[in-house]
Amino acid sequence: MSRIFTLFVSILQVNGFILERSGGFPKFPIDSCGSRSVFWHPEREPRVVGGEEPPYGAIPWQVELKIGTTHQCGGALISRRLVLTAAHCVVDGLSIVAGAHGPIGSAPFEQTIKVEKAIAHPDFRKLGPYSHDIAVLLLASPGVKLNSLVKPACFAYESPPPGTWCEVSGWGASDPLAPERLSPVLKSAAVPVLSLETCRKDGIYGGRQQPILDSMLCAGHLKGGIDACGGDSGGPLVCEKDGRHELTGIVSWGDGCAKKDRPGVYTRVSSFLPWIRECADDLGVDNDF
Repeated sequence: MSRIFTLFVSILQVNGFILERSGGFPKFPIDSCGSRSVFWHPEREPRVVGGEEPPYGAIPWQVELKIGTTHQCGGALISRRLVLTAAHCVVDGLSIVAGAHGPIGSAPFEQTIKVEKAIAHPDFRKLGPYSHDIAVLLLASPGVKLNSLVKPACFAYESPPPGTWCEVSGWGASDPLAPERLSPVLKSAAVPVLSLETCRKDGIYGGRQQPILDSMLCAGHLKGGIDACGGDSGGPLVCEKDGRHELTGIVSWGDGCAKKDRPGVYTRVSSFLPWIRECADDLGVDNDF
């Protein structure tokens, strides 16, 4: 904990960021979506499957889903009381941890909040085991306390073109041979978006039990070597556009981790915006997405 805390204090002293509205001015308004108060730019050719450890607070929309003290999945904060995750992550007794980095209690600004209600998409698994793999989580009131290190991602109203470099993050395994061995700290990796045509090829994901639907998005290196892995499910894939980080995908599925011709498959968030808005309205939560 001391190393992370020291790093955070150093960031405060060098860049003048603040956590509260009283006194000083952060680089971006605290409630602005998709902005970072801590610089981070993952390498496009990292040396390990699980990516790199970012500075604490560099991925402020990332949350961890837990059952008690046990890691369940990742998730993406979209407002004070709403989190997006994968439908296959939903179980009873969930809570989320915002502002997390390593083991529980290791980050100075963690917030643990119970999940009051989870809504999985009604068509989950109707068109294959990972179709419509998305869920909205309602957090117990008043939700998370937003600050410079905890804030929502913006929504992607359309998906970026193939070749766009985006960023996936989570506590998933760093070793594809041991997918059950989670990373002790949050990791982040850069992955390129692939076209649906490429992803549907016979040598990739064509002809499988789960077809690649238009509501899915593929991203990763066809040569292998970097990917989301076990434990990353439900976490965010964000792509930067005009200086804002947009929530483009939710980690859903794939064949193993970082295999050749087996990129990660994500739920395409832009395909579900009307449903997400409907959920927010039904839950009585204000939203501006």
